[in-house]
Amino acid sequence: MQHTTTVKQRIAAAVLLALMAAGCSGLAAAQTAAPKPNLLPPEPLGALHTDNLNKKRAKPPFVLTGNWMWNSQRNRESGSYQFFPLPKFKPAVKAIYDEAMATIASGKAYKNDEGYCWPAGMPESMTRVWPNQTIQLPTMIVMIQMLKHEIRWIYLDGRPHADPEIKPPSYAGDSIGHYEGDTLVVETTNLQPKHHWVQSGVPAGENLKIVERIKLLDGGNTLQNTLTMTDPDSWEGEWTSTKYWYRDDSVDAEEAFCLPDINDNLLSTRESSQVR
Repeated sequence: MQHTTTVKQRIAAAVLLALMAAGCSGLAAAQTAAPKPNLLPPEPLGALHTDNLNKKRAKPPFVLTGNWMWNSQRNRESGSYQFFPLPKFKPAVKAIYDEAMATIASGKAYKNDEGYCWPAGMPESMTRVWPNQTIQLPTMIVMIQMLKHEIRWIYLDGRPHADPEIKPPSYAGDSIGHYEGDTLVVETTNLQPKHHWVQSGVPAGENLKIVERIKLLDGGNTLQNTLTMTDPDSWEGEWTSTKYWYRDDSVDAEEAFCLPDINDNLLSTRESSQVR
């Protein structure tokens, strides 16, 4: 009887050990199982990440590092600070433009948001008279406009445009660049339309896209930028205008904030001289 009990105890112990082993094995398998896939796209390396900066890349045809000044004389033929020739505006934008031109002709400013310290944004921020301080790295170009310190980043590291469902619109937009021969091609999308103007009387729409083709001329002392803008809600086809800047590395950018209390002294920003 005792022998039979001992055998049963051994069998029960063996079964218990087997169950414990199976449980441990299942737990280990669960712990080492592959994690659930991440539904978000992988984050690219930052433009200043050492690994990104040190990647092997083709040598760029030119380097834009320097101070670039607006060439007022050379830009007269293309509308100076405006972008000429104009496209054919859609009716709603045509009405705004006509109202703006009539207001300006009467001696008043029309919805001068920049005078109230709203950013000029792209493309108008490129047409300011003060230095555009430009720094070029292998992964990006940073442009700092002295007036109001507006900054734009042009990424050159091969990343795609950011998802507009994740990255909110901005006044500088999302700029991605690449080289085609001796030309830097930059596409800018995801622009903020609020208080944002392409130029006087032409609002920037939420579907505005800007493609720039940038070259250096005159031994690297002249920057030529041909801008092609499309906005199917605002005008027909493409709106193209070419602008020029000259290099002046004898100057530096300085602090030049836009402050409403300073602007109170400017005739163009007084309520009495505004149509808003």
